[in-house]
Amino acid sequence: MKILVLGADGRAHALVWQLFNSTTADVLVAPGNGGTNLLAPMVELDPGNALEVARWAFDEEVELIVPADSTSLAAGLVDEVIAMHISVWGPPQRATRIERSRCYAHTFLERHGLPMATGRVCADLATAEKYLAARPLPVVIKADQPDLGESSYTDRYAALEALRVHFAEHPVNASNAGVVIEDHLPGVTISCSALTDGTTAVPLPPVRTYDTLGPAPDSPVAPGMGAITSNSTYAQKLGAFLQTRLVQPIVAALARDGVPYWGILGVDCVVSDQGPRVVGLRCSLRDMEAQAVLPRLEVDLLPYIEASITKRLDRLPPPRWRDEASVALALVAQGYPHQFPLGAPIHGLSETDPGVLVFHDQTLNPAGLRYTQAVRAGGLSALLARPTPILTGTTVTGGHVATVVTLGATLAGARGRAILNAERITFPGRYYRDDVGANEFR
Repeated sequence: MKILVLGADGRAHALVWQLFNSTTADVLVAPGNGGTNLLAPMVELDPGNALEVARWAFDEEVELIVPADSTSLAAGLVDEVIAMHISVWGPPQRATRIERSRCYAHTFLERHGLPMATGRVCADLATAEKYLAARPLPVVIKADQPDLGESSYTDRYAALEALRVHFAEHPVNASNAGVVIEDHLPGVTISCSALTDGTTAVPLPPVRTYDTLGPAPDSPVAPGMGAITSNSTYAQKLGAFLQTRLVQPIVAALARDGVPYWGILGVDCVVSDQGPRVVGLRCSLRDMEAQAVLPRLEVDLLPYIEASITKRLDRLPPPRWRDEASVALALVAQGYPHQFPLGAPIHGLSETDPGVLVFHDQTLNPAGLRYTQAVRAGGLSALLARPTPILTGTTVTGGHVATVVTLGATLAGARGRAILNAERITFPGRYYRDDVGANEFR
């Protein structure tokens, strides 16, 4: 089987690593990064160009496409390949609205009575101003399109000004439904995801994510600074509770709405004093979630991918997970997520302890594998150039450079190994949060 993984961040590297180590399939990656290309040949494709990806996959006899994020799914990849007999691990374009439109997701959750933050969808400035005036502070204002971000406000005048600027710069249209204004929920953010075929949901371990530059409450937002999973009794009970109360009801709600869905269903929630409240839905593993979860998987991932596509998840046994905690520690460049130096060399990648994983996010390695095509009678064949990997040639191409992942019998042990090995990897302005994993889910 020929498998194409789509993506360029740490999620793509984690998936390539998992498939490379657990199957006999030929794994390709597009476009990849400096880490993925040491395991799988790189294909120069834009995941956001669904038609280009579909045609290339058909020509090269790819049987399965595994998107690391939802970019290609939102671009309509499933709809493009449906007549080509190519499987895609993810839902069709219309199902991706649960991630790509926060207004749609809020309305969906509200209609089905699922636990969520108190809030309202506002399709015009006047409605937004009136609703904001009636809500206690702090509030969170979310743009309909996730790429436009969200912010929490403790000052009403600042929130009003942000609304006015947003509606002026992003008028409501067919692809922009306005904003969602929600009450701020204090608490820890947890990602709980599941493999699903639209009926059955197979849970993954819950993940605590860290999305600020530091531990202070007013620390700037910085996506993907770290993630942890735990093997404690509390973590296991929390995961079972979130699957029962959130994930399975959402799968059932999608089915009731007639929305075809398979692949990964991700739920981001805040565990508040009133219980877990959904703050976001996803069609793929979250960045840092993939890096923290996949190394704990003890079985081959491919049968579960295929079963989620063919609606046979109920026929497989539950996947086995290592009875260990995991810590994923992001190494970022100084100035992340706004301005940071590019092109600097990365040192120490070969100096980590055995068993420690380093998933690349934004790196380049000229010695990586390349996928080339050669014309032959009857069509195209793949020729794989396999140069010797030279880790010292790896350079920085973005602010979120790499992720050190360690496993341990305890969370404290995994955290200690992560920090020890993070210190061995250097590049100009390297920074990481040394408090990741200091606490479990609180």
